[in-house]
Amino acid sequence: MKRLASILLTLVLALTLTAPAMAADAGETVVTIYTTNDIHGTMSPGEDQDSQVIGLAQAAAIAASTENALLVDAGDATQGTSFATVTEGADVIAAMNAAGYAVMAAGNHDFDYGKDRLLQNAALADFPILSANAMDGDEQLLEPSTVIEVAGKRIGFIGLTTTDTATSTNPGLLGGVTFEDEVTAAKEQLAALAPDTDAIVLICHMGDNDLAVDCTSTELLDALSDEELAQVTALVDGHSHTVEEAAYTERGANIPIVQTGTLFTRLGVIEITFGEDGVSAEGSLLESEDAAAFPLTDAGTEAAAAVETALQEIMEGQLTILGEELCTNEAPLWGGYIYYDYAEPRIVETAFGDFVTDAFASAAAVFAEAQELEMPIVAIENGGGVSATLPVGQVTRGDVLNAFNHGNLVEVLNVTPAELYTALEAGLTMTGQDETGLLIRERVSGSFMQVSGFTYSFDPAGEEGAKVTAVTLDDGTALDREDEETELLLVTNGYVASGFPEEDKLGELGGEDMIVEDYLLAQTHEGTVPLDWPTVLDRIIIDNDQSPDTYDVTVPVSVAGSEGPAADMALHLRVDGGEYEDVETDSDGNLHLTLDKGPHTLYLQESADGVPVYVNNYSGSGTVTVKQGYYSLAFVVDEAA
Repeated sequence: MKRLASILLTLVLALTLTAPAMAADAGETVVTIYTTNDIHGTMSPGEDQDSQVIGLAQAAAIAASTENALLVDAGDATQGTSFATVTEGADVIAAMNAAGYAVMAAGNHDFDYGKDRLLQNAALADFPILSANAMDGDEQLLEPSTVIEVAGKRIGFIGLTTTDTATSTNPGLLGGVTFEDEVTAAKEQLAALAPDTDAIVLICHMGDNDLAVDCTSTELLDALSDEELAQVTALVDGHSHTVEEAAYTERGANIPIVQTGTLFTRLGVIEITFGEDGVSAEGSLLESEDAAAFPLTDAGTEAAAAVETALQEIMEGQLTILGEELCTNEAPLWGGYIYYDYAEPRIVETAFGDFVTDAFASAAAVFAEAQELEMPIVAIENGGGVSATLPVGQVTRGDVLNAFNHGNLVEVLNVTPAELYTALEAGLTMTGQDETGLLIRERVSGSFMQVSGFTYSFDPAGEEGAKVTAVTLDDGTALDREDEETELLLVTNGYVASGFPEEDKLGELGGEDMIVEDYLLAQTHEGTVPLDWPTVLDRIIIDNDQSPDTYDVTVPVSVAGSEGPAADMALHLRVDGGEYEDVETDSDGNLHLTLDKGPHTLYLQESADGVPVYVNNYSGSGTVTVKQGYYSLAFVVDEAA
């Protein structure tokens, strides 16, 4: 209840602020559309008062405090955190109902729990979930569009889902769903809606990254005729996790395109003005600090309180499942994002990648024994499938669910070395190394493979499709990339398995989260002993490594409860499993370290929160600061230290 009281106090204080000028001129009607996208189950800022997360309660309050306003989402809401995963998105929909969402487009990750669950979630929603191009046979899977009347104006909304969903989501869970070309679907819906609406808004889970999808939102507008383009008032975008705040101005158009990034750190704002001279629209973004200070009406305060109450009730219902303690962990199993720019398992071998693939291999061994199969077992997990770090200290079921939130099953296949080489090559998008050893990459691929049962080496500067230089089984057997005869028992998740021929598949072993949880309990003797896992096991080797033997790291140290640095402070640090040694910060509160090349976990004895720091010259973590990270790659110490 302390969190709820804090929110309510903030809202009451906000009432004293001056409201922005949003009144329309005489004869004009303004409808405001507040937008979210790719919130990935992020519902609230949590206990971190410095969080940039706006959260569902404040979004609902802002919409309720604005005359003639709608709250709209561009997809990927129901997947991404344990809050979302534990009920396969149903609780996210319940929370969005409480917030008063008017409409949502289906994103690719909203399909992660399968077609049937998506349809169940759509049935639970008090608002339509749209996709004009998701097809179930000859029928549209979801509603393609909807018309909402606000202040006497009929506004049409068309939902579009990137065709990339067919490959970016586990095809085995799609249940035969296919995705029609986005342009074709948009044209059909524009023709249907235009005669009976005053404005049309496209809600596109497509994004602006032309390297990631076949059709971006801008390319969609490019493909429309002049007449069709004139029918589009605004575009709400999603999928690429980028910040879009611009207008499409080709061929005399002025169509705002708004995308908020990801994880509820902004609200999109589209103001549609209906006047005597026609319809116009402007787009902007509401940053987190502005959202926190937004002047609220009584209706806004009540809306926030209703959402907070709903979230509290939902989370209380989940606590029994998520809070169940599984074991303790001596060292973090690194995975997921360290910086916003990329997730570690997408570029380098990580501890969690090693652990997960070992879990898969263990489950496959049981399967092989039951089926009397005698062939080497190899396990692979795409880096995009390892979504979080398993923390140091107490590990709960929620921690495991949070790391495996894509709804994937673990599958076993009969493959050849040639097929294994092909799968490994798919994730190697590096083009070389710089002088520090940092892997240079054109993009970061979710298909970079974490492995068990074998090691592989690759040359970052090698030719595309021929970067893998060797694959060696744990028994020392070298595999030939041209070998299409030798049989291997491959175990992987369903998403990766979908890239192999259907005839390769032998069976399913269960959900990723359950396979990993069972292995975690086995390794800790049902939680009676701590897990102690190394930072890395050297299963993925860089051939022609250009790294120097050592690299320099600067780790900031701050004092808990203060923004000031821990300057000139004597402390005790250990690297990986070593002993604590004396260190001292400089006048700016930084620790300067020289480490052997490769990944390391750093522990500070005086740490106020016990959270270690991860550094790796190959990925740049802790050595290249690009943006604020998901994790603070710095230490916080008690003032008494």
